[in-house]
Amino acid sequence: EVSAKARSIGLFFATLICVYWVFGSQWMGGNPFADPVVAWGSAKFAGGLMAILLAHEMAHYVVARMHGFRLSLPYFIPFPAAFGTFGAIIRLKSLPRSRTALLEMGAAGPLAGFVLAVLAIALGLPGTLEIAAPEVIMPWPPELHAPAEAGWLSRTLAPILPAFEPGTVPLMILANPPIMDWMGSWILGAPPGRYASLDPLATAGWVGCLLTAINLVPIGQLDGGHVTGALWPAWAARLSRGFLGLALLGGILWTGWAFWAVLLVVMGAHQSLPVPENPPLSPRARWVAFATGLAFICCFMPAPIEIEDFPVQDLRIITPEGDLVPAAEVEAWVQEQLADGAL
Repeated sequence: EVSAKARSIGLFFATLICVYWVFGSQWMGGNPFADPVVAWGSAKFAGGLMAILLAHEMAHYVVARMHGFRLSLPYFIPFPAAFGTFGAIIRLKSLPRSRTALLEMGAAGPLAGFVLAVLAIALGLPGTLEIAAPEVIMPWPPELHAPAEAGWLSRTLAPILPAFEPGTVPLMILANPPIMDWMGSWILGAPPGRYASLDPLATAGWVGCLLTAINLVPIGQLDGGHVTGALWPAWAARLSRGFLGLALLGGILWTGWAFWAVLLVVMGAHQSLPVPENPPLSPRARWVAFATGLAFICCFMPAPIEIEDFPVQDLRIITPEGDLVPAAEVEAWVQEQLADGAL
């Protein structure tokens, strides 16, 4: 037990450091261990996101104990890309004894994470910067490499990546979850725009909403699967298969849905947990299920991440020294490269 606690704590701090480094280096484009501005932004994002994840996992753990069955401590998974983590793994050590126990354990995590995600959004939204066009920090003029000089990964992925029009660059656009639109209208007077730059804390809240929505999809051993399995145990397997198919189809809108569907099948987590039909759900559990449904509606985004091909000449390009490159200079460079066939 002591070593399990040590591993859980060690993985938590390893993941915290990974999230801190990934956000600073890959999202803010700086060194979070040397640049004070980047360090502060990374600290807000990492602190916010890890608080959301920890609340989610510990809520599962505590509620399971309250209902008389056991879960392992959470084991966080660092990942050196994307948001710096793949979340956490928590294992059942014994099965829930009733439908109410299964539902309340499953719902506790996403509800706790959702509350902290909303708090992070509320605290971070005032720092939103609305911009008419995206800003890119890069050396000017940029160095172009011939395709043969590209890395092996780029060459391997080239056939399956979307094609972009000449003279454009791919931009990743984060969609607003409904709760962010509502809170933006309340706090800022309008939802964050398509190209808005969110404060790192609000970005952590956005990730928290995404993870809440994914976890509440009613498939197998996802938290949403626990809730629907407790509500309708006789229909649990059919609902799980149906929503698994929808998730695969949802890959048309966002490949992440298909990725999670395939991962659940590979892990065998697409099958619902067995639970006795009696005793029936308590009235409190039904209210918890209702609250969980509201949280899902507040967080769900059909296409959380979009890739847009954006004209290079419309970007605001800033050099690493902080100088804005004049739009006319950017336009002239783009036309020259297009004429040479380099873009």
